[in-house]
Amino acid sequence: MTISAWQYYNPVRIVSELGAIERLDACVPYRRVALITTPGFSRRGTTRVVAQVLGDKLVDILDNVQPNPDVRDIDQQAAVLRPAKPDALVALGGGSSIDTAKALARLLTQRPECSLTEHFREGRDFELRHALPVVAIPTTAGTGAEVTPFGTVWDFELNKKYSVTGQDLYPAFAVLDPELTLDLPEEVTISSGLDAISHALESVWNKNANPITQAFATQALRHALPALKTVKESPKDLPARSSLMQASMIAGLAISQTRTALAHSISYPLTTHYSLPHGFACSFTLPALLAFNGEADDGRLKELSKALGFDGVPALAGELNNLFREIGLAEYMQRYIADDSQAVRLTDQMQTKDRAGNNLRNASEEEIKRLVISSLDAIGY
Repeated sequence: MTISAWQYYNPVRIVSELGAIERLDACVPYRRVALITTPGFSRRGTTRVVAQVLGDKLVDILDNVQPNPDVRDIDQQAAVLRPAKPDALVALGGGSSIDTAKALARLLTQRPECSLTEHFREGRDFELRHALPVVAIPTTAGTGAEVTPFGTVWDFELNKKYSVTGQDLYPAFAVLDPELTLDLPEEVTISSGLDAISHALESVWNKNANPITQAFATQALRHALPALKTVKESPKDLPARSSLMQASMIAGLAISQTRTALAHSISYPLTTHYSLPHGFACSFTLPALLAFNGEADDGRLKELSKALGFDGVPALAGELNNLFREIGLAEYMQRYIADDSQAVRLTDQMQTKDRAGNNLRNASEEEIKRLVISSLDAIGY
């Protein structure tokens, strides 16, 4: 792999420790903090633990974040939070909580009449104001959102996906506590882990790759591939949970520079139309895309395969297919998309320029259709 010019920047301070949530106050050097989380964490008592640690710093709690946050919901949440005048946000949860916090961090420094919905639907610009700082506490091991400068938001009324982005949306702190992932439902665990694997691989076959992102991706896959299999079989295996959380964060450090590529582009309509969890949607094509990009390989994919202990790109692709069948990826997907033809009929919507354009090899609509069909067949759909 020859790269003539590149740069790398990531300002997030990362703290990784068992029980880190109990010492969260050291990572929150702010006076007025709002907690952004989901209803589940309030039901299970985690919200109360965070509130006790933050004490008088905590001025509001927003615990109605839903999976795949919608722009209209975020606008309503901003209106609720604005009177509290927070000077920072703490995001507790998976990618949806962290992405919601990033969107709110942008909105809450704008004029009250500013709307995320209008920004994306009508192209109304935001004022050049620095977003509120975010402290990210991931409770899933997959998105890597705790170390990236962008957040994914959705518009389900229009079946669209958007990104809020900017250098000021890198979280100030990422607090990793693997114990928070021990009680994750199986489906969330597997979907999240597949997302981490997707991020690592997509940062490799990416036109924006550089030596640092390549190293991060390789290390992330060394952790994630065996750990995902282990947590499927033994959900309470804390070392495996820790490895998966580390892999997610490291893969996030890679995509914070490269962004994602064609697998994510293919995934978006499957989520907007069928609510297919993101990790399933963006991972099922990975083996086929590895082979597809292998035809344009400049040595990076062969090098990756060797580093992971395989004698070539086809062998690595075969191992990925074996892993996906072993963890039952097709069965998870069929809970949302019963018939593979439902996925295939959306292939004309899977060419998202700002993601597909990052792919090492360009793909036509017909090639994307073939990739989708072969991928579904390979996992036993």
